[in-house]
Amino acid sequence: MPHQFFKWSVLSVILSVVPLAACGQRLDMTTVEDRIQADLERQGRRLALREVRCPRDVVPHAGAFFRCVGELDPEGTFTINVTQQDDRGTVTWDVPNSKVILSLPKVEAGLQQGLTEALGQRALVDCGEAIYRANQPGDRFECRVVGGLTDGDDSISAVLVMVNATGNLDWKELRTSRSMVTAAVSDERPQSQPTATPTDSPASTSSAPSPDTMATPTTPNAVKQTTHNGPTGRPINRPYVPGDND
Repeated sequence: MPHQFFKWSVLSVILSVVPLAACGQRLDMTTVEDRIQADLERQGRRLALREVRCPRDVVPHAGAFFRCVGELDPEGTFTINVTQQDDRGTVTWDVPNSKVILSLPKVEAGLQQGLTEALGQRALVDCGEAIYRANQPGDRFECRVVGGLTDGDDSISAVLVMVNATGNLDWKELRTSRSMVTAAVSDERPQSQPTATPTDSPASTSSAPSPDTMATPTTPNAVKQTTHNGPTGRPINRPYVPGDND
C-alpha cells in the first residue's frame, strides 16, 4: 500500500539570493523577474517558463515580503515567495510545492520524515541534482536512500514517488529481500558432479562456492564517511558508497 506524505504546504527554504540596486525608491523588479526565471530554468528538470511576474512599486524594506507568479510553458501558474533581506535591495526567494511544480528538497524532507516514522531509522534521501520539476499527474520518479535502510530481512535502497490523479504524492519503498537473494544465489550456484574414485587413492572432493563466502555488498557504515552534494548543492555527510570519487 503506497504511503501518502504530501499535502500542499509552504515550507520556507531559501534557495536563491538576488542582490539588487534599488531603482530610485523602488526595487528593480525587472531584474528580480529575470533572475528568478533564469535560476528556475537552470535548477529545474526540463522546466521552461513563459515568464515571471512580480508586483511593481515595491519599496525597499528589510523583512518585507511579497509574492511573484511564475508561468510554465505550455501552461500552469505557481507562487514564488520573495523576502527582502535588507533595505538595499537584497532579496531571497523560494517556490512552495503546488499542483504545478515540485520543489525536490521539500520532497526529500517529506520522504525522510515518512521513512523515519515508518521504520524508526534516520534516513537521508536524494532525489537527484535538479531542484524543481513539473508536477504532472501520472508521473513517477525514484529517489535514492543514501546508505540504504533495513527492515527485517529487507533492504531499502530507493523510494518510488508517484503523482496521483489529484496532484498529491504517494510513495513506496523499493525493497530487496535478503532471503530471496540468498535463495536465488543458492539455486544458481554450480552443483558438484559425482566422480569415480579409484580405490587406491583418497576420495576427491569438489564443492561449489557457498553463499556465505561469496562477495557481498560492503556495508556502508563499515567504511569511511564522504561529503555528498545533494540536489540543493548543500554539502551533507553520509556513508561512503562505492563509486564515489575519493
